[in-house]
Amino acid sequence: MKLSEVLAVQKKKKEGSISGGVNRPKVTPVAKGKSEIKVVRTRETPNPSAIQFVLNSQIVEHGNLSYESKKDCGDDQLGKFLFDKPEVKTVFIMDNFITVTKVDDVSWNPLKDQVWKMIDSNVTLYKSDKGAKLNIDVENFLSLSNDEKLDAVEMVLDRSIRKNLAQDGGGVEVKGIKGNVVKILYQGACGSCPTSSTGTLQYIQTQIRQQLHKDLEVKAV
Repeated sequence: MKLSEVLAVQKKKKEGSISGGVNRPKVTPVAKGKSEIKVVRTRETPNPSAIQFVLNSQIVEHGNLSYESKKDCGDDQLGKFLFDKPEVKTVFIMDNFITVTKVDDVSWNPLKDQVWKMIDSNVTLYKSDKGAKLNIDVENFLSLSNDEKLDAVEMVLDRSIRKNLAQDGGGVEVKGIKGNVVKILYQGACGSCPTSSTGTLQYIQTQIRQQLHKDLEVKAV
């Protein structure tokens, strides 16, 4: 393998580590006026500033999208339209739901109905290049490479954490590992939820310690 090819592979691995190994889904818009995908209900979350808009179909095959501003949305027109509302603070998209977090001093009325209609009119399908991560042998976790450690943490989050957070309209992204410290970033409703820095963080740390190594510590960034 040429040196340039080796460097390219290393760069790709490094970028994957920064993003927590999560593949950002490609955006495939649904033709306007022809989509049967609609919001069927809303669901309150533990965060009073966040509401989950539940759709009648899965729109993300794997992974999630998390936006904090219009510039984060890239080619995602739905995200851009939602941020046209100044009251919208974050947008989190996963599986069959979209969690919208508002700024704290704004009422959900009439914002909730406006967001509902905006999603119905601009619903988008997201396709991912890669599937979920395979099982990883973590018997000797501390001896694994950094990339393997990241994959192992992702595995624990996928099977023990993310489903529960998704039910409350949120998610979690791995930002990196330094020594025995696992750095995570909350997404969606979890981003500004009062319990995210206490009970939720403790639960994530307990699962990671039980399944990977007892000396690991989890910090939110």
